Amino acid sequence: MIRRELPPLCAVVVAAALLLTACSGGAADGKPAHPVFDAPVGQQPRQALLATQAAGTARVTQSLTFTSAAGDTVQTSSGRVDFAGGTAVGSTGWTLPAKLPERAKDALLGTRLGEGRPPARVRSVVEPDTIRLRAGEAGYWLRYDGASAAFGSDDAIDALRGAESPLGGTLLEIVSGAQNVEESPAGKGGGRTYRARLTAFNALRMFSEDLRAELTSDIDPNGTATPVALGLSVDDEGRIVGAEADFSALLDRKGSALAGTTGLRAELEVGGFGTSAPVLPPASERTLDAKRFTTAVGEVKDGACADLTTGTRILDLVVSVPCTGPHEARVFAHAKFGATYPGDDKAQRMAGEACGEAYASAPDAWTGEGGEKDHYWYTWPGRGRWGVGAEPVVSCFVLTR
Repeated sequence: MIRRELPPLCAVVVAAALLLTACSGGAADGKPAHPVFDAPVGQQPRQALLATQAAGTARVTQSLTFTSAAGDTVQTSSGRVDFAGGTAVGSTGWTLPAKLPERAKDALLGTRLGEGRPPARVRSVVEPDTIRLRAGEAGYWLRYDGASAAFGSDDAIDALRGAESPLGGTLLEIVSGAQNVEESPAGKGGGRTYRARLTAFNALRMFSEDLRAELTSDIDPNGTATPVALGLSVDDEGRIVGAEADFSALLDRKGSALAGTTGLRAELEVGGFGTSAPVLPPASERTLDAKRFTTAVGEVKDGACADLTTGTRILDLVVSVPCTGPHEARVFAHAKFGATYPGDDKAQRMAGEACGEAYASAPDAWTGEGGEKDHYWYTWPGRGRWGVGAEPVVSCFVLTR
């Protein structure tokens, strides 16, 4: 009987030993498993991203370079992020070559009413439910609460917030899509480097909707026709300290405003892990609620003033500001027309004639603010917006600075 009972007892002991072995983890040398380097190679870029986020806070700097015959157009983004808190404070600036085609400038920086374009430098503050931005030399922050779709701004504002990092638009957004991963030791420091590929579908997730519209149309989730090369560098703790990607293969859209662009590369540096958190602007700095202060220029009252940069890509959206303070434009008249669209040329002519008559009779206090005498601007709805939802409105204004 003893012999008959021993085999089951032995089986239990062996099974328990197997379970203990399976649950013990650790490398063969008895050291704890590395959260990144002991994962399968194909999963290590994703694990490196998780290790980066687990650091809590970091400093992020990225350059995005568009190469063309006109020279290099460079967008530089930098800031501090708090991954756990979902906050970031950063800035974005552009350096443009003098001979860059106007259409390409419009695609990259956007357009706005009057002459010129939105400021080349914008500061931003990202919090879980709020995005604030401060354009150029503006004396205030413009605060967008919730999703910016409520303002009709597509994703121009929402793109400032990322899914993998509070600071949007960086290579951290696309690391998880790495495929065909190859690993190499980084040297004495104990880190690693990786070379990988991204499909166009995954690579495009880094860009705002406006810029995606100028890049490849090959967005098959499983497509490999336009592979993007991705490089990663991680430190000995598995945290991402550098990344680079060549997006040049995405520059194949016919009719794109970036048709003359021959190269598109991004370089990212990450550091300062676990040190200081992002420093939010003091409460004493002036902040305007975008829902209250942004409006269509057609809604600005005669004689009232506005700034022309909202951070969105909506041409006729402005910031309503007091005329007693700095402002970029002063509206001196509006004119309404019938519901039937008269055609492109006649619509422009009608708008010009209406604003010319209004300029001649408007108070000097309004028109006198213009930078040039007898020089004014006007905007009118195109065919697609003529009479949609209300009477067609022409807006007349002067630029004050």
